[in-house]
Amino acid sequence: MAIGTIYKLDKVVMPTSVEFSQIRSMRWMAGGSPLTERPAGHPHPMFLGVQGVKPALEFVTPELDVLLAAIGVGGAAVGSTATYFKAGAATGSVARATTSHQKITITTSLGYWSSIRLSHNGVSEATVMLQAIYDGTNDPFVYAATQALSGNLGVGTYFGAGPVSVNGTSLTGVQEITIDSGVRLIQAGDASEEFDTFIGVETTEPVVTIKFMNQINWTTIGLRGLALNGSTGLVFYARKYKASAAGTFSGGTRVANATAEHIKFIGLNGVASPVDSNGQQSSPTTDTIQFRLSSASDSVVPLTGTVSSAIT
Repeated sequence: MAIGTIYKLDKVVMPTSVEFSQIRSMRWMAGGSPLTERPAGHPHPMFLGVQGVKPALEFVTPELDVLLAAIGVGGAAVGSTATYFKAGAATGSVARATTSHQKITITTSLGYWSSIRLSHNGVSEATVMLQAIYDGTNDPFVYAATQALSGNLGVGTYFGAGPVSVNGTSLTGVQEITIDSGVRLIQAGDASEEFDTFIGVETTEPVVTIKFMNQINWTTIGLRGLALNGSTGLVFYARKYKASAAGTFSGGTRVANATAEHIKFIGLNGVASPVDSNGQQSSPTTDTIQFRLSSASDSVVPLTGTVSSAIT
């Protein structure tokens, strides 16, 4: 049998004009749990059903500015979200305005990011989850065929690892920064509905892991670790890459530090602990430090990310 039509990834469109054009990967997960029953002493199943379904969408994007403006470290309620399947053609893709494409709408969800990765001279990546919630009427995933695609694709924005400081002291040699949000969810339903009708954040436990080319673990942090001081704490940046203008090299490859287009992360309270120092034969050694963050009060979050920031 011949392959009829192929489909490729396209936009994710959230409410209030939040759009992700840059998608590295995307996965729609049915999340079904089977119900299997046997009569007494019988080895083979004689009843099969569905115990529960927890549908979710996972996607990976480099557009940190778009993400952090919509969803902080503690997650956010997300309304109707459209995800598109782009019809492929021999020349690339079918025209966007043609109703040959497909769409899955997530009626309502709890959105959060599980991890963000920044690397030296690399392109940032964030892993985003939308855990679908049943509204009592519509299935959490609503499929629609014969769709035109939403608007046009944008070039997006890209970031790499930027400067790091701990308790007011700059730490140089930054190679990689990984942020884990540590989000754990409450997922609840009732009356034997197969879908969850309530989803919320139960706990977060943000951890930032940073790899340096300089020796820091034993000279600065120490085996017992180092407490963040609550005033300057951990500060690090995602440095924005500069785009060329109208296809012409624009005279620089990075947005200037003083320009408020970078992303600033702050974790004032917590503990810095050494993970390891690592070396391979004649290669330079690297030190890895883990920062476990906490809140100073019940009115603040342990980690904030602010877009449109200057690097200071």
